Amino acid sequence: MNEIAGPPLLLTDNPVTGWGGDQFGFGTHGRVLCDAIQVAGPLPLTVGVFGPWGTGKSSFLNICREMLDRRGIPTIAFNPWKYDDKEAIWHALIQTILEEIAGEPDGRRQDLVAKARRLSSTATWLLLRHAAGPLTAGFVGGDDLTAARDAWQTRGVENYRHVNHFEADFAEVVQTFVGDRGRLVVFVDDLDRCHGDTAIAVLDALKLFLGEASCVFVLAMDFDVIAAAAAKRVDGDHARGRQYLEKLIQFPYHLPEVRFEAVFRQLQDSVVAELSGDPALWQLAEHAFGDNPRRIRRYISALNLTAATLRLHSQPSRNRLMQAAILLALRMRFPDFFRRVQANPAVWERLDEAARTQNNSGLRQDEVEMATTEPALSDLLLTITPGDRAGCSFPPIPTKAQIEVVTQVLTVTGGLGEQS
Repeated sequence: MNEIAGPPLLLTDNPVTGWGGDQFGFGTHGRVLCDAIQVAGPLPLTVGVFGPWGTGKSSFLNICREMLDRRGIPTIAFNPWKYDDKEAIWHALIQTILEEIAGEPDGRRQDLVAKARRLSSTATWLLLRHAAGPLTAGFVGGDDLTAARDAWQTRGVENYRHVNHFEADFAEVVQTFVGDRGRLVVFVDDLDRCHGDTAIAVLDALKLFLGEASCVFVLAMDFDVIAAAAAKRVDGDHARGRQYLEKLIQFPYHLPEVRFEAVFRQLQDSVVAELSGDPALWQLAEHAFGDNPRRIRRYISALNLTAATLRLHSQPSRNRLMQAAILLALRMRFPDFFRRVQANPAVWERLDEAARTQNNSGLRQDEVEMATTEPALSDLLLTITPGDRAGCSFPPIPTKAQIEVVTQVLTVTGGLGEQS
C-alpha cells in the first residue's frame, strides 16, 4: 500500500488538553486568571470567559484547569451541551459536583458520601416535582425514578427540611470537601452551543441552588449569544438580557485575540505544498476568516482535499489552485454570493468593478442590496482583485466552465457555509 507523503489532509479541531499543547500564548493569560481565582473572595464567584465561536475558549479552560490542578486546587468540568432538557440541566450540574465530591479518596470520604447522597436525593426530588425526565448524572439512575418518587412521598417532613436548606447544606458539603484548599473551581464550557433555555437554566441553578458554596464558577460563552437567550425571557429586551448576564457574572474576562500571525505559524506547513508559502493564499485566508483558528483550520482541511481531488485528473497549476482556494473561501464565507456566481460569473465581475471604483451604478438592484448588506464581501473582492501587488498574485476571475469544474470538486470535499 502506498503511503501518503506530505502534511495531513485533514486538520483536527480538538481543543488542547493542557498547557503543553498551547500554541497561541493562552498559558501566560491563563496564569494571570488562575492567580486571581486562587485568592478571590468572598465566594462564590462567577467568572465569564467571553469569546466568539472558534476562538479557543475550550482550550483556554483546559489550560487553566491544569494549572489549578497542579496547585492543588480541586476542579470539576461540566459540559451542559450534553444535556438538552432545561429541567434536567441544573440537576446534572449539581449531581456532577456531588459525584466528584463523593469520590474524594481521603479520610473524609465516608462522611462526604453520606452527605452528598442525601443532597443528591434532594436534587432528584426537586427534578421530579417538575418533570419525570431522565436523570443525566449522579447517583440515581433512570430506573430508580419511580422508587425515588415513592420514597420521597413516604418520608415526610424531613425531606422538606432538606429542600428548604439545600443551598446551605450544599455549601457545607463543598466546604468540607475543599478544607484548607479554600475553593472548588467548576469549569462550565460550551454554554453558547446549548439551546437558549438550557443555557439560562444553568445560570439560574448557580443563583438558586449554589449561591452560598465556596465555589468559583468559570463559564465559557459568547456573551452576545447568551445575552440574546436571556432577552427572550423579557419580551426580547436586549438591554435587560445583557443586564441579567452582567448581574450574574461578577468578573468578565474577555479571551485575548489570537493573532493571525500565530495561526499562520501553526498552519503554514499543513497546506498543500504548492500554496503553503504563497502570500496570496494567506492574505485571502486572513481577509475571509479573520483571526478565528477554527474557521481557518476547517478552510485549510477543505482546501487540501480539494487540491487532492483535482490531482486525480491532472496536475493543477498554481493559478487553478488559487482559483479553487478563492471559490472555497467565497462558498464558506459568502454562500449566497457563491450561488449567484455559479449561475452567472458576471455577477463577480460587476461586484469587483463596483468595489474597485466605489460606484454601484453598474449593479442590478439585488446586487446593490448584496453589496450594501455584505460590506465584508466588497472588502474581500478588493483583496483578491486579479493582478500582482504587494507581493501577492491573484489569478483572473474564473470562467463559468472553470467554476463548474471546481464546484463539482467542492461538492465532494466540503466548504460548508459560514458557521455562527
